[in-house]
Amino acid sequence: RKLIEEVLKGGGGDIVAPEHLTDDQRGIFDYILEQLEESKLLGQLDTFILAKAAVTIDRLQKMDGMANKDMDLLFSNGFRLAQSQATQEFFRCCNELCLSPQARAKLSISAVKAQDTKKQTLMDMLNAEDED
Repeated sequence: RKLIEEVLKGGGGDIVAPEHLTDDQRGIFDYILEQLEESKLLGQLDTFILAKAAVTIDRLQKMDGMANKDMDLLFSNGFRLAQSQATQEFFRCCNELCLSPQARAKLSISAVKAQDTKKQTLMDMLNAEDED
């Protein structure tokens, strides 16, 4: 299963931000990539979801900045709709990239279950503790 997951992540090599991203979006892209690098979860095929997350986060930050400068925007239906849609997209991206605490918890549970393939008796566990 692990081998198949590795193959399905896409080709090797560095994951690079797409050219169409702005400097701010590229910074967000690189930040997420850097933070997830240790997890070894990402592959070339994740470039698209990373780019979408970077664009969405950048837009949400800009909307928050606009709203902070002009609180009347919060009463604009168009602004609230755009902000709501961007927020939903943000949460979808977080879920896909395991950026939420809940998603990371699910991954850790799966990893522990995968490592715990051999059932141990109480005596096996006690003996293992004595050896440490």
